[in-house]
Amino acid sequence: MVKFILGVKGSGKTKRMIELANESGRTAKGNVVYIDRDRNRIHDLNRRIRLIETGDFQLENLKSFYGFICGIISQDFDIENIYIDGQKIVSNAQDDCLEGFIKNLEILHEKFGVDFTISCSRAIEGIPEFLKSYLI
Repeated sequence: MVKFILGVKGSGKTKRMIELANESGRTAKGNVVYIDRDRNRIHDLNRRIRLIETGDFQLENLKSFYGFICGIISQDFDIENIYIDGQKIVSNAQDDCLEGFIKNLEILHEKFGVDFTISCSRAIEGIPEFLKSYLI
């Protein structure tokens, strides 16, 4: 399953992501991963959650980010949930690229059973039609 939390900067997306991740950390039978651009949230997350910061990697587009996610999954087949927060390459992606990225994540979900929750700094008004079914 792929889910999105949308909103403009300062609307509480990260707080909600942390709450969802921590709940998963308490209840998941498998592993939970939280991907962020830096380590600022390390003390907010349940200690069972693996925080991965992307700031040290040169992720320039959704294709390279997708490869990054595949690498994470290939190293740990027990991952149940991946939370993706604060990634400008997702928020700034063109709609057709974002749609392809989501389809690739759905394939990963079907093949490996990983659920994805992604925050995206976009106003809910005027989002493309394909994205509406992924909102939580």
